[in-house]
Amino acid sequence: MLLSDILILAIGLILLRVLPRKMQRKLFLFFTVLFIFKLQPAVPIRNFDFWFPFLSLSVTILCWQLCSRSKQKGDFTDLLVILGAIASVELTRLLDISNFLTKTRPPQIQLFLIGLLIFLLLLCLARFLRFRNQKIILTSGIVFLIFLLILLKTPSLTLDISRFLRMISGQSAENAAISDVRWLGISYLVFRLLAVLIDTRNGRKFSMPLGDFLIYVCFPPALSAGPIDRYDRFSKDLNAVSGELSGDFMAAFERISVGLFKKFILADSLSIVALSSQNSHLWIHPFWAWCALFFYGLQIYFDFSGYSDIAIGLGRLIGIHLPENFQHPYLKPDISKFWNNWHMTLTQWIRSYVFNPMTRKMRSNKAHPLPPWLIILVTQMTTMLIIGLWHGVTVNFLIWGAWHGFGLFFHQQYYQITKNLITELQEHKRLLYHAYTILSTTVTIFFVMAGWIWFVIPSTGDALQFFSRLF
Repeated sequence: MLLSDILILAIGLILLRVLPRKMQRKLFLFFTVLFIFKLQPAVPIRNFDFWFPFLSLSVTILCWQLCSRSKQKGDFTDLLVILGAIASVELTRLLDISNFLTKTRPPQIQLFLIGLLIFLLLLCLARFLRFRNQKIILTSGIVFLIFLLILLKTPSLTLDISRFLRMISGQSAENAAISDVRWLGISYLVFRLLAVLIDTRNGRKFSMPLGDFLIYVCFPPALSAGPIDRYDRFSKDLNAVSGELSGDFMAAFERISVGLFKKFILADSLSIVALSSQNSHLWIHPFWAWCALFFYGLQIYFDFSGYSDIAIGLGRLIGIHLPENFQHPYLKPDISKFWNNWHMTLTQWIRSYVFNPMTRKMRSNKAHPLPPWLIILVTQMTTMLIIGLWHGVTVNFLIWGAWHGFGLFFHQQYYQITKNLITELQEHKRLLYHAYTILSTTVTIFFVMAGWIWFVIPSTGDALQFFSRLF
């Protein structure tokens, strides 16, 4: 998100906040749709800075249609507002202001109408199917979203997608590149939709109005990099929005200022000297190699937590209290506490929909119980491998996930052995306990930093070479 986008978004949210309640919700929905197109980065594939946001909106509405039991009359009005906003973006093609809401000119009217017709036919089909074999339909939706993430996170498959999209757009497939497929916020959008589909499949009733649901899934401040909010919590805030600005405005301004400083001052400055895939071969001496690695660890923290601060601050401007995403993770004394405070909403999502169900399933076999250590190993390793692959289906992201999976398992076993001793130190030998905390925090920091090697360097061979230089 650019500084200009942040400024426009902040002004827009403030203006929406002070509008009368009856006007506020529909204009908020209209504004959300427009800003999805505004935030979408430019892509070299013709018209796809329009089609990617269009697909995001389409998938969101289709999932709502499959899950929702809302029978409010306003749902049809919400759909008209959404389609009206999309049509407004398309009409910029005729007004010679095509780079105002999209980075390039929207598609031809005929292509837009064909895309719109296909979407409406799918929406009618979803409405028809949701009352027939609902569990099968919802399971199919879950599988589709997971398959979509795999396609977009696997470099070789993403390259094939780029070739295909270039071919249907009348461009040369020979110029295809992985970076062609830059789909704004698709990872976060998919996780929000998966939560709703899974909960509905498990029997939870879902009756969120269409407009509220689309604002939740595509909330502009949190669309591209989180946090991942829960729809029931978000809905409460959305329904409680009032025209009062005083308290929220100051808190929002402070949070946005901190986020801007982290992201555009600290993170951008550190990027000059931080480890990267391009400069990894330049760091020969172990001391400077460690420095470059620590600079990268700080850069990614300030960049990511800074964006989260901006998103949380922007949310406060409209009365939405997004959940915290980072709580000083590098100051935690063990790897478990690190992951409880790093990208918290992602780890909570994985815990709710992967770790806890797997643990319950593995413990349910009373006739042939599995050893507790094996359950911990399998569940923690699976959890961290999924988090690694969520960033990209590559060998190095898999190694990064396994690195943290083994770290969590080792810490769990170590804690079981030493917890009584640590409690004794904490209660009766405070000086030794503080020394132990400093030592354990230092070890945790070095372990996390060493893991970033697999995250930042895409080539396994280059990552191993850099790893060897540290020692």
